[in-house]
Amino acid sequence: MKSNFVFSAAEDHSHHPFQIGRETESEKLSSSILQNRSKVVAITGPNGTGKTLLWMHFLKTKGIALAEHTEVISLRRPSHAIPSVGSTTKLVVIEDLSYDFTYERSGYISSLLQNHADKQFILVSAFANFIEKFSPNTHIRLEALPHSGSQQFLLAAFDSMLSDFEIAKVADFTKGIPYLMKLVATRLNRRGATIESVLTSLTEDLKYKSIFHEFKQDKNSQKIIQVVSDIRVVNGRLLEAIQRDHNAIHTLTPRQFEEFVAELMEKRGYKVDLTKATRDGGKDLIIANHSDIGDFIFYVECKKHSPTNPVGVNLVRELAGTVLTDRVTAGIMVTSSYFSPDAIKFSNQIKHQLSLINYLKLKEWIKECEK
Repeated sequence: MKSNFVFSAAEDHSHHPFQIGRETESEKLSSSILQNRSKVVAITGPNGTGKTLLWMHFLKTKGIALAEHTEVISLRRPSHAIPSVGSTTKLVVIEDLSYDFTYERSGYISSLLQNHADKQFILVSAFANFIEKFSPNTHIRLEALPHSGSQQFLLAAFDSMLSDFEIAKVADFTKGIPYLMKLVATRLNRRGATIESVLTSLTEDLKYKSIFHEFKQDKNSQKIIQVVSDIRVVNGRLLEAIQRDHNAIHTLTPRQFEEFVAELMEKRGYKVDLTKATRDGGKDLIIANHSDIGDFIFYVECKKHSPTNPVGVNLVRELAGTVLTDRVTAGIMVTSSYFSPDAIKFSNQIKHQLSLINYLKLKEWIKECEK
């Protein structure tokens, strides 16, 4: 099957909720096709990771001028049933390279590449090793969205529909798989649908068993959902800026400082959730650490102070009280300045339940992430 790629250029796809979390891959695809003029670009990854959405998003945003000269070829039909590529075609997208018959089409794909030296190709497949046979100039490999990307995706799609607790629950269920997130969104639009009914129906639907199998469920993940009822996500960009200039920490707003600390913690290997900016108090970040000796929950409070303004003992006591009341493992207070002597003395009395991170320690962490 072959078709021309057609869409309305008037549509605004720049904030499509199902492309959030794929900014890096989207930029890589765009530069490969438009700037580098790569002959062959491969997009591979497990089923449901958004391979087709990625190249479609490119044509609907940065590749608009190229879209009318793009043809999409599906290899589900025999080679003789596929029409020849048009003379005015500039980009050929070959889809359906994720089935058993794909390997039988190696010769057909090779001949297409050889006979159309003036055209560019995007090969889309779940089989990365198979695609490497065609020596792609660029190989974009998709996996499930990382934790922060998954939360961004869901917030954009459901922020006005679902509570934060429900968003956290859907994030845990879908495990960063864009296809499953889209299915949840579609089914929730049906009359009378609830989160519980939608998630149950998807779990029991045999059509999606293979996707669930590819991305095995984390047995410990459900435990954090009970704590993270007010999550918001890390923006993913501040750490890079701070690495270029450590003093830039002092130019951040209090909320940006929270986001920066969250990203720094994620780089250090923790699963981090950033709480609402409108919260009542007690915690800015929640860290979940699952290990073979148990599950640990940490509250992190971030204090963006000027370099000459220390954090006093009262703020440290408040965090300690929240840790005790909520019965979490421990608390961490992070500041862009330093702690008063009284604050340090108090934390030393409960040092197994409270840690203080000052500006100097923050810089050490930043340098470790640069390695």
